Amino acid sequence: MLGAFTNGSIAGEHASDYAKKIDLADIDAEDVARERDRVLAPTKRTDGIPPHQIEYKTRRLVNDYLQPPKVPRKYELAQVRFAEVREDLEDNMIVSNAHQLLRSLEAASILDCADMAASSSLFRTESRWGLYHLRSDYEGRDDENWHCHTLLGKSNGRMSCEKRAVEPYVVPITDDEKDIYYRQRVGSDAR
Repeated sequence: MLGAFTNGSIAGEHASDYAKKIDLADIDAEDVARERDRVLAPTKRTDGIPPHQIEYKTRRLVNDYLQPPKVPRKYELAQVRFAEVREDLEDNMIVSNAHQLLRSLEAASILDCADMAASSSLFRTESRWGLYHLRSDYEGRDDENWHCHTLLGKSNGRMSCEKRAVEPYVVPITDDEKDIYYRQRVGSDAR
């Protein structure tokens, strides 16, 4: 989580700096109406699945399919199951009060995060950081192709990934410090 918090903080600072330099885009009333309809759709149903069940399904799928080591076929199956849960979320989720409405948005975010984890893990064809990203089909690091950041996005409801070069370190470090994580780990040949 430390990396996510750090990257989130840096991204927030960059977004703030960027926003100060540009004019705001015109608000598209149709986009606002579509988003309002999407968010409030569960309030208009009389029967369906409550948010806590959607969240439970998603978390169970994460536990069943996304635990290390990363097995591509399990991740592909997870994506199929996430799509099924997303259909339930979009077409069948029901809420009866404001608290449940917020829980429905949280359930959607949890599902998005699970889908992002599967997509980015399938995209990165190497193993790195010990058990954190251990692919069953790619045993070792591949610095030639994967010493980079993986940028994850979503367009038209589908996840997309791309690579971005690692920027120079903010605080200079020596070459022997760059691999310290790996030198702290016990190798697989240790008995």
